[in-house]
Amino acid sequence: MSLKKIVKEHLQESINERNRKRLLNRTPSIICSNCTGGFLYHWLALEFRSPFINLYMTPGDFVTALEHFQEFMETDFDEIQMQGLDYPIGRGAYDTRIHFMHYKNFAEAQTAWNRRRTRIDVRNMGIMLANLGGGGETYGILERFEQLPFKNKVVFTDRAYPEMKSVFPLKGYDCRNGKNGNVYATQKLNGMRYIDQFDYVEWLNRLAE
Repeated sequence: MSLKKIVKEHLQESINERNRKRLLNRTPSIICSNCTGGFLYHWLALEFRSPFINLYMTPGDFVTALEHFQEFMETDFDEIQMQGLDYPIGRGAYDTRIHFMHYKNFAEAQTAWNRRRTRIDVRNMGIMLANLGGGGETYGILERFEQLPFKNKVVFTDRAYPEMKSVFPLKGYDCRNGKNGNVYATQKLNGMRYIDQFDYVEWLNRLAE
């Protein structure tokens, strides 16, 4: 391991320790469009209380799933194949796709999903769209996300949208040109990650209010 990586991990663990001390809500259900939710659970040393772990959904499919959340969560997936992709993929309600890219096979992904979905607490749940990307459909996705009937929701962008209450712009984050595309990526030499600009500890602490 390089010295640079050792220093980065030490700095980030210091950030995580400070955040764990501030965290009051120990049982949040984080519904996230990609691996960001899993990172938050790891950084804060929490049990996974969401099935949205080690996977991703496209922003459009994620919002569709949220627009029909109860039906989506109650519907079992079918396994499908997509050309050029060698990881398991599930097809859910409303033809949504769940990319289980960190699982060995579909059975493993399905077992993990079914086990974790029983832990969801809708009274202590936050929604996080963390892989918006760019393109012509971006604004339409934001409009649909804004209309979702969830009190606690946030979407990360690379620019401000003052008319959207759910938007949190991240400085230096560039999701449109393929650079700095992960909100959990390291941003600065002090170990700060892009998402650390957002006070996710305070956000999680408010979920059950």
